[in-house]
Amino acid sequence: MFKHLLLLVLGSLIGVAIQAQSFTPPDRGFVSWKPAPRWEDALLSGNGTMGTLMFGEPHDETIIVNHALSYLPQRVPLQPIDQASRLAEIRDLLARGKFVEAARIPVEQSMKEGYGEKHWIDPYVPVCDIKLSMTPGNVVDYIRMVDFETGEAKVQWRQDGQLYQRSLFVSRADSVMVMKITSSGKVNVRLSLRQHPVNWDQWDYINNAIKYTNVSAKDNYLTCSTAFNHHFKGIPYGFEATALVYNVGGTKKTEDSHIVVTDADEVLVLMAVAPDFKNKASLQSYLQKWLTTIKPDYATLLEGQKRSHGELFGRVKLSLGKDAKADLQSEAFVETARQGVTPPMIQKEFDAARYNIISSTGINPPNLQGIWSGTWTPPWSSGFTHDGNVEVAVSHLLSANTPELMAAYLHYHERMMPWYRDNARRLFGTRGIVVPAHSSSHGWNIHFDETWTLSLWTAGAGWTAGILYDYYLYTGNPDLLEKHIYPFMREAAWFYEDFLIKGDDGKYLFSPSYSPENNPANSPSQLVVNATMDVMVAKDLLRNCIDAGKIVGETSQQIHKWEQMLTLMPDYRINTDGELAEWLPRNFEENHSHRHVSQLYALFDRMAPEFVTDTVLRNAAHKTLKARMDQRRRNHGGEMVFGLAQQGMVAANLGDAALTGEIIDLMAGYYWAPSFATYHNAGNLFNMDLSGGFPAVIIRSLVYSEPGSISLLPALSPNWETGAIEGIALRGQIIVNRLEWSRNDVVVRFTSAIDQRVMVKLPKVCSRIVASPKAAASKVDCSKNYFFLRMKKGVPVTVTLTY
Repeated sequence: MFKHLLLLVLGSLIGVAIQAQSFTPPDRGFVSWKPAPRWEDALLSGNGTMGTLMFGEPHDETIIVNHALSYLPQRVPLQPIDQASRLAEIRDLLARGKFVEAARIPVEQSMKEGYGEKHWIDPYVPVCDIKLSMTPGNVVDYIRMVDFETGEAKVQWRQDGQLYQRSLFVSRADSVMVMKITSSGKVNVRLSLRQHPVNWDQWDYINNAIKYTNVSAKDNYLTCSTAFNHHFKGIPYGFEATALVYNVGGTKKTEDSHIVVTDADEVLVLMAVAPDFKNKASLQSYLQKWLTTIKPDYATLLEGQKRSHGELFGRVKLSLGKDAKADLQSEAFVETARQGVTPPMIQKEFDAARYNIISSTGINPPNLQGIWSGTWTPPWSSGFTHDGNVEVAVSHLLSANTPELMAAYLHYHERMMPWYRDNARRLFGTRGIVVPAHSSSHGWNIHFDETWTLSLWTAGAGWTAGILYDYYLYTGNPDLLEKHIYPFMREAAWFYEDFLIKGDDGKYLFSPSYSPENNPANSPSQLVVNATMDVMVAKDLLRNCIDAGKIVGETSQQIHKWEQMLTLMPDYRINTDGELAEWLPRNFEENHSHRHVSQLYALFDRMAPEFVTDTVLRNAAHKTLKARMDQRRRNHGGEMVFGLAQQGMVAANLGDAALTGEIIDLMAGYYWAPSFATYHNAGNLFNMDLSGGFPAVIIRSLVYSEPGSISLLPALSPNWETGAIEGIALRGQIIVNRLEWSRNDVVVRFTSAIDQRVMVKLPKVCSRIVASPKAAASKVDCSKNYFFLRMKKGVPVTVTLTY
């Protein structure tokens, strides 16, 4: 089959050569040789608010249109249960080792309070489809492609001696979808909007949620209006979509709900989508008026897209060489990658991953599917899963020098804080906030299950706070810290002030506790006491609150309280195999056949200070990582790739170059669709977690930073003898303008936004260090694997290292 695929690819490459005067394969992007057989393989475009999936069919095209807020309300949510009233009972059962019985209590309470069944968050669903029909004929020289630099999805083919082209992008600058259809002859096209198709067995589900969907065509406009049956504060009553159809030459008319264009030289479609938050009048007149203010010129609109999307994408560039495999058409690329990846293939996937996350970050951070959905029933409702998924999806936004995109993550959590406060009060009887494991259109924890004990998970707010504090460490923005980030951090810490109790040894007891989605090998229940991750998150939060509190002027009493709390944290446990244990109690046995690696939280992003200074702890974490990797290797990386990405981050932070390189190769080989979307599992399940984690691991392997400290090439893949990366950001307001390496030399150029002195750590001792300007690195001792660099605000510093 692989040989047959390569023959088809070679045939299509001949077609590309014939068409060199038309669409040219993008420098940073990909080319595919066939239309998408399913929505998961469609071409992706998006601006963080609207996302499109274009199949690329020549004659019967479908473009699925999504909006970042299009979560289908299943019901008006019930408030979280009064779990707090039964917390003492839960703790008593846990103390007596009755873990299964303790886990049943929230489910039992949910039934008493009228839940009736397990509730899920509202699912992420399409707004509508664009349908486009063109005259059928024999197709030759077909290609489709995506240009990562412009966000354009393109389709081209020859038919009856004519060249046909279709180009689409979702403009970040103008907040509209732009589509152009041209031909070397005349364009004849039939256009309409429709409700996304519903399977026969989904109608009860759809009718329960959707009041109506109306489509129409009048004058130059196609419209689609959808109203929901259920509404609660903060969500839309429905959605409205409008497409304005222009034709150059030819004629245009309406037929029922269609616009039919005949013998045109060009057709241009502008489309806008808006949520209805007022439920007072149709938004169609507003959308139509808005669209008429936009100049109907594809080239002009594309220039705006280049200045917005293109500028974001172009800030970082990874260069790992060139080879023929990286230029294979996408279907062959995916098959070839499974046989083994090359550095240039990884470079292309790095670009694809960043494109996917940039395109799906705007109003919200990326959900499980980014900003794209072609189904009414997405896995896990395709919301935000806060026990690892969304954290990995946003994990490279700061290091890839796109800090403004991190605002989407911050603002989503800020909007949800009233719901999070209810979670803390209702579920645990505390002040502060609790971030649920799953959220979408609201932030209440409504998921009660005796196996997946998510209502008893407490680490979500602390984890979120750690990412937000990192936002400050990269940007150094004091207003951002004081007005937005620190208030969230403080409320997350208040929760622990009320929640934590002391055990018999005088140390804090985390009860109930939960290591996401895993249970000890000798216990059937995921509910435990003193999961390692819970302790790590609390310590990380308190340390960050102390540091941030001193910056923003927190009271000395509050800071002292947090300092005292840190002294009462229980010690980590190293098990009999020398591994860092996932649970602190000695009676719990490890369960390494699992997709998460939660007990290594302290090594995911910034390395916790105790792991920096304690070799024993660091070695134990390394052994845990290796034990988890045994399971991954047996399954080509296995399911839930965000866990593999986290293992890559840990390996890089531990300086294990060989293991980091192996993990990067696994992620590069098995988790990519022909659309260069990413998968959740090896070979299946559309999911954007890896698109966030893949660049994060690569950047982490090239540079690790702390304020005042930079580690160069801490875990460089052994397969990357030469290469370069441009434009990445470091903690402490430093940009790496360019880092270039070869077998014997490293050249790096930094620019700092402030005056500062920084320690630069090297992977090994070098024979010569030269800085320009010379005074930036004075009194360098080449017998050591570090030196100090003085940076002046805005003045580039270049350092050349020779081994």
